[in-house]
Amino acid sequence: MTRSMLNLNRNLIATSCLATIAVGAPLAAHAAEVAATGAAAAATATANPVVVVTAEHRTVNIQKAPLAITAVSSRQIDQSGINLVAGLNAVVPSLEVTKASGFENLVAIRGVGSETPENSLTTVPGVSEFVDGVYIANTISLDQTLFDIDNVQVLRGPQGALYGQSSIGGAIIINTAQPRLNTYDGSGDFSVGTYSLLRERAEVNVPIGDEMAARFSIQKFDHEGFTNDLAIPGFRLDDQHDLSGKVAWLWKPNDRFTATVTAQGYYADQHGDAQKSTIDTSPGPWNVFQDFPAHFRLNNDLFHVNLEWDEPGYIVKSVTGYQYLAHVQQEDSSRNAFSRIGEYDDVAAWNTWVYNFNEEFDILSAPGSRLEWDVGAFYMNQRSHQFVAEFECTTNPFSGPCAAPTAAQLIVRPDIEQHPPANLDYGNDSHAVHWSVAGFGQATYHVTDKFRVTGGVRYNYDFDADPSFNFSGFGKSFADNQTSTSEPTWRFEGDYDVTPDNMVYGSVARGYKPGGANGSNGQFLIPATFQPETNTAFEIGSKNLFFDHTLRLNASVFYYMHDNFQYIETDPIPFDSGISNIPRVQDYGAEFEANYTTPDGRLHIDGDLALERGRVASNYRTIDSTIANQLEGVNFSGSNEVNPITFAPTGPCAFFGAFGNPACLAQVAAAAVNIKGNQPPGMPNVSGSVAASYRFDSPFGSFTPRVQVVYRGSEWARIFDDPTLDRVPAYTVVNLNLDFVPTNNDHLRLSLTATNVGNVAGINSRYTDPFGTFTTSNQFIPPLQVIGTIAYKY
Repeated sequence: MTRSMLNLNRNLIATSCLATIAVGAPLAAHAAEVAATGAAAAATATANPVVVVTAEHRTVNIQKAPLAITAVSSRQIDQSGINLVAGLNAVVPSLEVTKASGFENLVAIRGVGSETPENSLTTVPGVSEFVDGVYIANTISLDQTLFDIDNVQVLRGPQGALYGQSSIGGAIIINTAQPRLNTYDGSGDFSVGTYSLLRERAEVNVPIGDEMAARFSIQKFDHEGFTNDLAIPGFRLDDQHDLSGKVAWLWKPNDRFTATVTAQGYYADQHGDAQKSTIDTSPGPWNVFQDFPAHFRLNNDLFHVNLEWDEPGYIVKSVTGYQYLAHVQQEDSSRNAFSRIGEYDDVAAWNTWVYNFNEEFDILSAPGSRLEWDVGAFYMNQRSHQFVAEFECTTNPFSGPCAAPTAAQLIVRPDIEQHPPANLDYGNDSHAVHWSVAGFGQATYHVTDKFRVTGGVRYNYDFDADPSFNFSGFGKSFADNQTSTSEPTWRFEGDYDVTPDNMVYGSVARGYKPGGANGSNGQFLIPATFQPETNTAFEIGSKNLFFDHTLRLNASVFYYMHDNFQYIETDPIPFDSGISNIPRVQDYGAEFEANYTTPDGRLHIDGDLALERGRVASNYRTIDSTIANQLEGVNFSGSNEVNPITFAPTGPCAFFGAFGNPACLAQVAAAAVNIKGNQPPGMPNVSGSVAASYRFDSPFGSFTPRVQVVYRGSEWARIFDDPTLDRVPAYTVVNLNLDFVPTNNDHLRLSLTATNVGNVAGINSRYTDPFGTFTTSNQFIPPLQVIGTIAYKY
């Protein structure tokens, strides 16, 4: 038996043992309950507060929600120094947010999500994002700083009935603070920290008569870059300079009707994220040597209207949303400097505009009925525009050495599409259209007071078109690929209350991510369109409260049959790579979450652990872009198949054979490797966190120190699992927080936070660019930061 098989069996045994303990815990609790006296069984406790979530479109105690869900409060976010959704990595079990090209978020839960970098225009997320019930259709939005948050809820596993097309891996639900009637209050805080950090936040709730209220909130966030670009004096990357604002208006003329109208905006203008090449010899993780200045600008506006009518026998809900996103970026794609490598690869424009309208309409049964049901419909119309201009020069024996580019050679001229310059390696002007309609229904029947069954179904129809104009110094082409897909998805579940505080559940669900169209034509291998991705998920879990509600312990085990996994496949023809499908990936694992609070409420301990694995289940051959690059030579010149003395060809790819020699294309295709058994990317085998806080009271006030340890295990960056290139190492981070609230003045709070106190150079993501100069780069987590905050509420 091989070492990998031994490790696999060991992990399976360990997972099975842990799952047996977790799922068996409610049975042990039931035995204890039977043996308990009536007085003890009836005892109640308030030490561990009730956590309320909006899973499955209803407000419910998290311990009564029969699915894997984690809720993170705004206070927990501040205490951990989290500014982006990516900061929830390992804090939420099995959640993994990484980046490609410094801005495009790749989100996966339990290894399922999105693995199609640089193709956000033609694909949808595999983990859906919702803000106040509005579906957010582009993952660039996750670059937005968290703002005016009430809580963040993460649903793990496909939400096949209620959350629809892009929830194949799960859903991230961001709930912002809402207006409140008959209440005038507000809060504000001011933070200063290392790297010249300044953050100002203010919120105010204003009642307008007895029926209306408005909430106004604003945030300004700035800090200098963590990473120094040694090639450009004074230029730093990983900086943050953004402004957020929100206005929400509530109207409740009676007990039956509620309307909330919200407008929120986000604007960022900064240098962007650092991506350090693996061959960059600059000392330390937070130093790079790149001679083309990066720039990142994001404008993200969201407008939505949330309506609710409460009738005696049912509830009607409507969520109407419109999102406008404008993203402008430039970057040094070589991740290096011309003075060091004698080449350049500079993306002077990578701009994206998204216009998205969606509407969801639900009719729900009134709470408390024996048969609870929800029927509804969803509609989305999204139009996107992308423009890319990438200038490049790479040295090969036929063209001679590159000359350093002048500023004029890196400018995007107005007529660049009609007259592309010779050094324009890639240009693209795409206008994608994606619209989706779905109808859904789900019902829960209370068979007894303890036993419930749930069934739900959704029918999805999606249309995608990607008219794409490609232009470069090599020529021009136009592709107008389009496709439509329709898939049913569903969820069936049963849950049982072993005791009032202990529940077990089991479910099977099917999730779906639409297929789409590739923005090129004339490929050798890549299809013009790619297939929809589906995930059939089996899950068993338990939710438990012990010791008079002072201990909360939740656990789940899962097994996935993940079909038509969408990924970036390399085509032998240069610049024609695109999205294709791996027939099946199998994923499995176990997750645990625990919270303990002493009866006096002083000590709090929180922890989570995720154990997960996956594998490509069948024989499947695909081309590694690094191998294709070796065969086709520098800049696809085939120079490695040319005799350097006689200049005689020694192989079919010589003298740019990749652009038309069938023998060269066949040679590259024959180099495809079998990836059966490989683990999917973005899936650490082990991850988790633990946090502990204790409140000390003194004559001056209360002091609450908190320590948090976050561990993310090693993972693979690509599906090829090349140990020399794709292995992303594990890291452990320690965060500290100290809160002080003065005696007799709980309106004031002073906080001191230190994140990554060990200054660990953890790698958030590693990206091997399948395009351009095929560079591999690392994106590091932020270094040590110390932040002091003064907060006041009234």
